Amino acid sequence: MGSDNDLIGQVIRDTCGREYHITAVLSKGGQGVVYRTSEDYLIKINTSMDKDKYAERYRWLQKKGSQLPKETRIAFPIAILEEPYVGYVMKEAKGHVSLNDYVEKPEEIEDLWDWYFNATGGLTKRLQIGGLLAKSLRYLHINGYAYVDISPSNIFVSRDKNSLAIIDSDNITSGVYNPLIDGTNFYMAPEIANKAAIANSVTDTYSYAVLLFKMLTTCHPFIGDEAEDANPEWVQDSVDRGKLEYIGNPNSDKNKNSNFENTKVFLTDELLELFRRTFVDGKLESSRRPTLFEFMRACAHARNHVIQCDNQDCDAEYYYTGKDCNCPLCDEHIKKVYLITSRNMVKTHGKILIPIDAAPEMKPLDVYDDTVGSMEITKQMKYINRSFFDENIPLESDNTLAALARTNDGKLAVINLSNTKIKLIDSTMTKSIEVVPYKKGVNSPPIIEDVPDKHYLVLDKNIDITTDAEFIDTKQIEKFYGTTEISKLILIKQEDQ
Repeated sequence: MGSDNDLIGQVIRDTCGREYHITAVLSKGGQGVVYRTSEDYLIKINTSMDKDKYAERYRWLQKKGSQLPKETRIAFPIAILEEPYVGYVMKEAKGHVSLNDYVEKPEEIEDLWDWYFNATGGLTKRLQIGGLLAKSLRYLHINGYAYVDISPSNIFVSRDKNSLAIIDSDNITSGVYNPLIDGTNFYMAPEIANKAAIANSVTDTYSYAVLLFKMLTTCHPFIGDEAEDANPEWVQDSVDRGKLEYIGNPNSDKNKNSNFENTKVFLTDELLELFRRTFVDGKLESSRRPTLFEFMRACAHARNHVIQCDNQDCDAEYYYTGKDCNCPLCDEHIKKVYLITSRNMVKTHGKILIPIDAAPEMKPLDVYDDTVGSMEITKQMKYINRSFFDENIPLESDNTLAALARTNDGKLAVINLSNTKIKLIDSTMTKSIEVVPYKKGVNSPPIIEDVPDKHYLVLDKNIDITTDAEFIDTKQIEKFYGTTEISKLILIKQEDQ
């Protein structure tokens, strides 16, 4: 067929007669080339030797794509190309860039931290991508399929929005169709490279863990300082077959990576433990690996604890760990943090009982203390999701209820992103502000003027957070107080450092 660029400017049709004008090459792989079109669709043209096998698979994928939930975020075939081409048409995620931009630092950018924090959105963006990718893959796995070929080249993300698209569905497998390839080198699970298993949801999760680790730390989990200088073919084979030590193995001094010693600050203790279970315990024993749900939850927990350095000359984000917490890059000490914690509130016969230290007339009910979530607010907006109140709800159905953001003068803005009113109450429970749903250009979010003595953001009882406060014995409370109503709230407290 000649050069890949020969098709630029050409018109290609699908089997229904629709025309597509090719404008550019988007990506190339071992199985074909993906082109952009002026109609805002992508076209995949197969370049392998076994085109008949792929033609059958593309028809199967088109059918399955129409049946699977859109939350998989996979660009399945929506039309099959007319002969002589073997390929398909898929939707393009406009404004998205390859995940390679978040994994591989361009050579023209010398400063690693400038690339990490300024060019690619920093720690918060990477955790957002990690959580969203895990969520997409879980939808696929729950429906009985595995993706097989997880790599940054197949994943596209929006720089500005919480949006992700997986563009290559060629190798998705089920009990009917086996994958046509093993996966991508440096990302596949060892049992695949060693021909000891076929691709499945567990091997997908291993590949996801490699990708997440590399995106957060800039290091491959099995490429240490010595491996970087070794024969490339030997390194690839050793990584794929699981012959090398994990660079973060706490019980081994082999295969250490000096760069990882600097970037491991971007892993919480929870993430470190999940990676240890994947790359040490579960490297060759797949049954010992954590699940995608655990990674998705760990990314959400990590995002809740990200703060941004107060130093105007430093763009770093890092995890808040308490009053002795300094920026790992410039050693600047954070000056102010807003601590936010979820709680239950019990209302009965006009009395309000809150299981935390509040106004003097309110007795704390420590036995009903609910410490499901906590997060810190600094310069960046933080979103409060339903899962902030109960980790047991399905994270696939999680959504945002409200957001908080520090203003330029250090105050706190409360933004209602739900469909019903939210109340903002001071710690004496005497002053209440109704926070109406926010509409850009129509209303402004309320500002908390003084935070130190605590504020409560109370969710309206009609907001469904799909959780029952099982640990509160309402029958016992009602014996003493009568009819009881349990609401959820968050405590907002300013902590000066």
